[in-house]
Amino acid sequence: MRCVIFDLDGTLLDTLEDIRAAINYSLRAFEGGEIDRDECRRYVGRGLRRALMGAIADHGPALREEGEFELMFALLMGYYRNHPSDHATPYPGIPELLLELKSRGIRIGVLSNKSDELVQRIVRDRLGMVTFDYVRGQVPNLPLKPSPEALDDALSALGVGKEECVYVGDSEVDWTFAENTGLARVIVSYGFRSEEELVKSGISSIPSVPTISDLEEASRGH
Repeated sequence: MRCVIFDLDGTLLDTLEDIRAAINYSLRAFEGGEIDRDECRRYVGRGLRRALMGAIADHGPALREEGEFELMFALLMGYYRNHPSDHATPYPGIPELLLELKSRGIRIGVLSNKSDELVQRIVRDRLGMVTFDYVRGQVPNLPLKPSPEALDDALSALGVGKEECVYVGDSEVDWTFAENTGLARVIVSYGFRSEEELVKSGISSIPSVPTISDLEEASRGH
């Protein structure tokens, strides 16, 4: 393998609190209820517009006039642009992992369903210690994951074939994206979906990490 492409939210960075704050800001403006971290975790994965739709469905407000949703979304994005990474932090070991991959000559990229403007800023602010070979979020006229077309631009820019690439994500969207594209994949359970949630969503094979005692037991058997 010559390349690893990562999802951003829930895979490289814990961005949940910043997303929650932006959604709640827009809900409060229309006298809707606020969402907690667990609810926010369920809504994310298919872009902020879909996340806001999920929050409105569960917490209101009842939108009565044409254009109110677009106004709410504009408020969300306005807040998020001003606070893109107040609380975002890399998951433990991620900076070291990325630097190790680079030291081995592996190309690394980020492919996210979040607005490209925000992806670029967040990666720069919170993962600036690493030089990525490719970073892209949602841009006009290019489909979002899990559409397989979302991969074409990345492979072209990275100069690799999909048989040389591993995709790493944290959700059922990422799993479906990898299946749609034929990429080898790693789905992590430390991010926005637990292992139980991933299995329930249809991800059928999640290998367990062996413990030290497992390895010692195996060594005694040889």
